[in-house]
Amino acid sequence: MRNGTLFGIVLVLAIAPGWRGGGSAVAEVRDETVASVNGGEITVRDLREALGVWGGGVPAAWVPVEKKKEVLDRLIEARLLEQSARARGLDNTGEFREVMRRNEQRIAINALLRREAASRVSVPKEEVKEEARKLMKKDKNLSATDARARASATILEKSLRQIEGDLIAAARKDASATIDEEAIGRIGKDGPLEDNTILGTAGGEAVRYGEVMSLMGKMTGGKHGGGDLSTNPVVIRDLVNRELTRTSLLAYARKQEIGYSEWLNTVRRETERVVLVNLLTENVILKKVAVTDQEIKDAYARHSGMLVRDGKPIPLSEVKEQIRGIVLADKRKDAVAKHVGPLRKKAKIRIYEKLLPKV
Repeated sequence: MRNGTLFGIVLVLAIAPGWRGGGSAVAEVRDETVASVNGGEITVRDLREALGVWGGGVPAAWVPVEKKKEVLDRLIEARLLEQSARARGLDNTGEFREVMRRNEQRIAINALLRREAASRVSVPKEEVKEEARKLMKKDKNLSATDARARASATILEKSLRQIEGDLIAAARKDASATIDEEAIGRIGKDGPLEDNTILGTAGGEAVRYGEVMSLMGKMTGGKHGGGDLSTNPVVIRDLVNRELTRTSLLAYARKQEIGYSEWLNTVRRETERVVLVNLLTENVILKKVAVTDQEIKDAYARHSGMLVRDGKPIPLSEVKEQIRGIVLADKRKDAVAKHVGPLRKKAKIRIYEKLLPKV
């Protein structure tokens, strides 16, 4: 999956070759339950999104059933971990509330983007055929199936970018987002601006020079390639434009009514699940997990044949931290599996395999 252009939000959808969006039948299947964990439902939409289908409005018919089972199993594991976290009261901690508070704006914008993607993405069959034909002409070894899959992805990406662009344009227009070009033009000429200098406005909110400097400090420390970015008007303008887009989308999202609250609740629940699983993993499951120097030495010895540079062994001192990370990742995986095992045995899990081909 590739990162979307907005704020690290993943906006990649996968699609079955030849699918064309829309229709109540798709919506009905999307809402069906494909599995339950102690009474908590996992819907077709949940599984589609886990497979990369943003919004769950597109049948993932190109994905083999066995792969769907594998991903569904990971969803079941996540639900078990979430339930374990809630049972321990981790959803009633200051740490949980603080993480959720920091993510509120992202949740609101994410919900808006997902609603739009779920309802508007379109990959016309004729476009898929034409694009597949072009791909097969360029690559004689490309099969028709692979060509259709690649063509669908290309057209889907184009459709998604169009939706995203339309949404941003509508939000910025609604908020009357405007950059103060005169103020931007003074940057780097007369020394630093005052922190309260307004560089842009959107929906009645202002983006000030001091706020932009704070953002820049968090991202780069204010330096890049030996140059001071705080005096670079091009960089400052880009940051102001980014902030105006965020502010506009947030204001636009809060004005939505039809279907938006449903998506908002969905994204908030998913965010809670991710936060709770992370808290459980870091504060409970991995609390006593550590990597010893002896384990690092043993791993180094096992893989010494691959740790070679110019025909000579790479010293342990040069790769010690990388090996530590690899060993820790393996121990984390084992620790999570050990925690989930008993939860599975006690849980009431139902999987409706006959529904998987429709996912």
